[in-house]
Amino acid sequence: MKQQCELKTGVTLQDIYQSHKMRKLFYSVFLATNFLFTFMSAYSQVPGQVKQGPSGIFLFLGKEIPAGKNLLAYKIERSEDSIHWVQIAELKTPATFAAFNQGVENAKLLFPSQPIPPKEKLTQLYQKAISSGSIDSLKGMRLLFPIRVALGIMYYDTTAEKHVTYTYKISATKPSGDLPVSILTDTISLPFRVKFDAIIYSESSLNPNSVLVKWKSAGKNPAPLFMAFTFKYGAPVLAHGTTSRYSVSDTTYYTYYDTTVARYAGKEMQFFISPFDHYGNSGLSSQVAVITQDNFNKGTFMRNHIAYVPSLKGVQVCWHFSDPFTVKTVELYRSEMMKAGFSKFAEVSANDTSYTDQKIVQGKTYYYYIQVVAKAGKRTKQSDLLMVKAEPNSKKEKLNAPKLLQVSEANNHVRLLVEVKDTNAAHLRIYRGTKGKLAVLPGIVNTDKAGFVCFTDTTLATNDIKSILYSVRNESTEGNISEPSDEMPVTIKTNPNEVAYFYAFPSKGGIDLYWDEVVNAKSTYSSYSLARQNGPANSKSPLKELATNLKQNSFRDDQAQGGNQYTYTLRLLDKSGNAGEKSYKITVGSSK
Repeated sequence: MKQQCELKTGVTLQDIYQSHKMRKLFYSVFLATNFLFTFMSAYSQVPGQVKQGPSGIFLFLGKEIPAGKNLLAYKIERSEDSIHWVQIAELKTPATFAAFNQGVENAKLLFPSQPIPPKEKLTQLYQKAISSGSIDSLKGMRLLFPIRVALGIMYYDTTAEKHVTYTYKISATKPSGDLPVSILTDTISLPFRVKFDAIIYSESSLNPNSVLVKWKSAGKNPAPLFMAFTFKYGAPVLAHGTTSRYSVSDTTYYTYYDTTVARYAGKEMQFFISPFDHYGNSGLSSQVAVITQDNFNKGTFMRNHIAYVPSLKGVQVCWHFSDPFTVKTVELYRSEMMKAGFSKFAEVSANDTSYTDQKIVQGKTYYYYIQVVAKAGKRTKQSDLLMVKAEPNSKKEKLNAPKLLQVSEANNHVRLLVEVKDTNAAHLRIYRGTKGKLAVLPGIVNTDKAGFVCFTDTTLATNDIKSILYSVRNESTEGNISEPSDEMPVTIKTNPNEVAYFYAFPSKGGIDLYWDEVVNAKSTYSSYSLARQNGPANSKSPLKELATNLKQNSFRDDQAQGGNQYTYTLRLLDKSGNAGEKSYKITVGSSK
């Protein structure tokens, strides 16, 4: 059975982790999950493994510790053409614990908030490493990056330049005086942008005591780590709560939970999540979920449906509850009379949206209603009464037309949310085109008897801006078809000169600004200029130019004064140096 799907318009955010503050927040989550230890163990034992990180390249040198017992040192060389080599490091395990401890402290600056054992435990780890000559003796602690760096078995090359392809040579010097054993790594370059399955908003619940939000992604490449963010003064900040991740079949769910602060109870809240891999690289963030006051008592049944299905030899009851996250179970009641004799005949989970009653007698008329039970044990008012005659329709009538509820654009794809509206429909046929010129898309979309179906059109060709119409129709396995649904338009925007986001992060000592990177080979623009205005956007304060001819998509304003409000204006400059027509503004308060 297909999962229920709700699409909401939202914005996507990238690269928010790049500031020092965001990196610190990331690594606190980075080491707090067991995914790191499971995934990284595969690389911890493989000499010469290289991986991109958010600001450098990781080199995993192997499990032999260069402390003199099995190995004297690791020499690391780097080349851009595999001909000319430059030595960039020679790693040896510190000869004393004091030097090792200092190395851990220095390495921790590269990996903020990674948990470091107390000094007594570090002393034991160091002594075991020296005596054994291998990280196998350190068990789980061998995966902590600061310890690996301090021991000399891992190197983080932060001097690697973007858009340059490197090969690394790792040479291990043996204490016997034998020639060094060298390993050449795979070629690698920066920047690296990881791609995960698209994450969409699924459902939520907000009451005076807690808030719970769920997102989901379908596919074989889900994000292994993520952080939840909310908005403060118009800018995203880390949402302090509990997060979890689980998978059902090919769908991965990401949840965020927190107790509601009293002053926020009953108010609108906004959340989104940003996915990461195990090395700190971020993927495309989720849609923004706008959450309003809603609880079990306010939940209602929507779009209930009932029909006798001859192929299943039973009565199929379908329903949709407005807030399924608050539901514990769903109960179904049946009677052969309209106003009496009802008894519960089935109880299903909160994830179910339909049930087929096969314990019926053909030819009889039955009455049904549905009731949900809250996680706290409460019950809602029952659903509307549903009536059905358990016999097939003698006439072959046309199927009911489906309803196209929503069409939305995301990353040059189009997502459709369809209400099927006929349990006899086995699949949907999708049409796309312009007014009067709709053409059928190849293939069909199976309904699996679900009341609502989501479909993503990934066959669009890349153009600048275009408007497209969509329509759908129901079809049965017997060849019956419905009338097409109403046509619904959508505008596809893939202009490389559009800034998708422009955000500021107030932090101690200034304000960090980030924006969508549009200065590239495909863009008509060559650089950015940035100006600041005191007060809100409608104030009469003069603009102060902060920077021009910027090539990067970030800037730190360390002159912002605490307690003030500022408006920043970002302009695009074309390749002749003229200011482009497009500009973007954001107003933010300073927390200096």
